[in-house]
Amino acid sequence: MSLSSPAFWTAMVIIAAVLLGVVRLVLWRRKAETQSPRWRVATLMGLQVVAGLFLWLTLNPPSSVIRAGTLIVATAGSPATVPTAPGDTLVALPEAGPITDATRVPDLATALRRYPTPSRIRVLGQGLTPRDQSPLPVPVEFSAPPLPRGLIDLALPEPTAPGATFVVGGQVGTLAAGTVELVDPADVVVDRARIVPGERFALMASARAPGLALFNLRLRDPAGAVVEQIAVPVETLVQTPPRVLVLAGAPTAETKYLKRWAEDSGIELTLDIDVGGGIRLGDAPVPLNAATLGELDLVVLDDRRWDSLGGGQRAALTAAVNGGMGLLLRPTGPLSASTRRDWAGLGLSLSGGDDAVPLRLDPPAADAVPEADTAPEPAADAEALPELARRDLTVEGSGAVTLLRDADGVALASWRGRGRGRVGIWTVTDSYALVLTGRPDRYGEMWSALVSEIGRPGDDSRAEVDGIARVGARVALCRLMDQANVLGQDGRAHGLRIDPVAGDRTCAAFWPEQPGWHVIRDGENRQTAFYVQPADAAPSLVMAANRSATLAMAGTAPARATPPSTSHAPGSPWPWFVGLLVVLSGLWWFERNRDVGGLVASLRARTGRR
Repeated sequence: MSLSSPAFWTAMVIIAAVLLGVVRLVLWRRKAETQSPRWRVATLMGLQVVAGLFLWLTLNPPSSVIRAGTLIVATAGSPATVPTAPGDTLVALPEAGPITDATRVPDLATALRRYPTPSRIRVLGQGLTPRDQSPLPVPVEFSAPPLPRGLIDLALPEPTAPGATFVVGGQVGTLAAGTVELVDPADVVVDRARIVPGERFALMASARAPGLALFNLRLRDPAGAVVEQIAVPVETLVQTPPRVLVLAGAPTAETKYLKRWAEDSGIELTLDIDVGGGIRLGDAPVPLNAATLGELDLVVLDDRRWDSLGGGQRAALTAAVNGGMGLLLRPTGPLSASTRRDWAGLGLSLSGGDDAVPLRLDPPAADAVPEADTAPEPAADAEALPELARRDLTVEGSGAVTLLRDADGVALASWRGRGRGRVGIWTVTDSYALVLTGRPDRYGEMWSALVSEIGRPGDDSRAEVDGIARVGARVALCRLMDQANVLGQDGRAHGLRIDPVAGDRTCAAFWPEQPGWHVIRDGENRQTAFYVQPADAAPSLVMAANRSATLAMAGTAPARATPPSTSHAPGSPWPWFVGLLVVLSGLWWFERNRDVGGLVASLRARTGRR
C-alpha cells in the first residue's frame, strides 16, 4: 500500500478517528463527577477500535480465494451430457446441440469475458469454427474426433483460358475405397480417379467457351452411392494468346504438329529451326536478347539447338527466366555432359540413361463405374491410344513439381521455379502420334498443360478470395481497391470495408447470404467473379478444417497456464457492514446508558436471591 493510494489515506483517517474517540473517553472520565467503572471505559474503547476495523473492512473487503477451473466449450457434435468437476464452467457455442446444464454463449470471446480466469480450456466435439479460431493465453485440450468419410481437402481451379486444361485436386478422409469423379455442366463424367487412402487425387478437364460454368465433384463409395458432392466453379476468360517461341535444331514431325496445334488454338507460336550451315527454316528468326525475350511467355528449346547457342544467348535466356518467362527443355536424343551440366545450372539436374523407353498413357474416364467386385474391362479409348516414347530421364532432388505422368506414375513433364519464372522438361519425343491416331484431344490437353503451367503467369490484378465461400460463413476478399463492393446473386450491391490490419493485402470481410455467383467490383472498374457454395455443401470439408485448426490452436497454446491454479476475487463488503452496524449499535447503547454498573449489580442481586 503506497503513500499515494486512496486505501492508505482511508486507513489514516480511520486510525485518527479512533484515536480521537479514545482521547475523548479518557478526558470525559477525568472530568466526570462520578467515576465510571474502568471496565465500562475499556469496553467503549474496544468497541471504537472494533468499529474502526469493521469500517475499514467494509470499504476494503478482503479478497476471497477461488479455484480456477476448466472452461469446457461444447461445439458441434458434442455429447448431450458432459461431466464436470467442482469449479468447472460448461458453455455451449451456437453450433452445439442441446447440452445439459450448459450456458449458451454466442462465441468463445463472450465466454472468456464472462469467465476470465480459467486454468485451461477443453474443447469438445468437432472443433472451433473460424469465428473462434484465435490464439488463446491458456492451455487448450482437444481430443480430435476421427476424420470424416468425405472430402477433407479441395483445391479449386484458377481462372483458365478457352481450350486450356484445369486441375481439381484434393484428398478423401476415412473412405477406404471408391471413386471421385468430375462431371461437366452437361452431367457427363470427364475424369475419374480411384480413392487411395492417404493420397491426394487430381482430376483434369478442358475449359471451352468463355464465361462461367459449374462442374460437379462427386465422391462415390464402392457400391456407387454418392457420399458427398460439391460444385466446382470454373471461370473461362478470354486472355491474350500466349506468345511461344520454339527453337529446334532440326525439322521433325513433333515441331510440325506443334505448330499446327498452336494455330488451331489461337496461340502465337514462332518456329525457328536452325539446321546448321547458316540455313534457317520456319518463321523469321527472332533475336535472343532482353527486348524480344521480355515479350515472350514461353520458349521451347531442344538439346540440339541448345548446343548451337552462344554464351550470350544462353545468358539472355537465363535472365528472361529470372524475369518471369517460362523455358521448356525438350531432349530429343542422348544428352552430352556439357548439356547436362548447363541444364543443372538452370535448376534441372537429370539422372538416367540416354535410351528411349516406351510409355503408356492413362485412358480417359469411362462413363460407367464398374462394381467393386467386378474387374474393369479395357475401354475402347484405351485401345486407341498409341504407344509413345520418352527419354529415360528423371529430375533429381526435391522441389520439382510433376506436371504430367504416364499410366505407371512416371513423370513425363516436371518444372522448377527460377526467379520469377519456371524451367521445365518434357521427355516425350513423339507426342504427335496422338494426332496421327485420331486423338488430337489428348495431344492438345498435354500441350495446353505445358504452356499454361510453365509459361509466364498471366494478369494478377484480380481480387483474391481466401478459401471456399459458403453461405453464412465469413470469407476474406483481398487485393481490393477503393470503393469495392460485391454484387450478389439477387442483384444487390454490398459495400466492403477494407481492414486496416490487413496491410498491403487490402482485405475485407464478407458474409454471403445466398448461394451462387457473385462479382467483386471496385473503383478501378475491375470485376472478379466467385462462387458461393450452399451452407450444406460438402460438410466434411468444414469438419476437417475446424478439426485441423483447433488442433493447431492446441499445439500453439501455452503448455502451462500463466495464472496459478487458484485466483483471488473481490470479497463481499456486506458481512463487514452488518458487523459494523452491530458494533455501532452496542457503542451507542453503552454511551446512552451510563448506569450500566448499577444495572449489572441489580441483576446480580436478583440472581443471588433466587
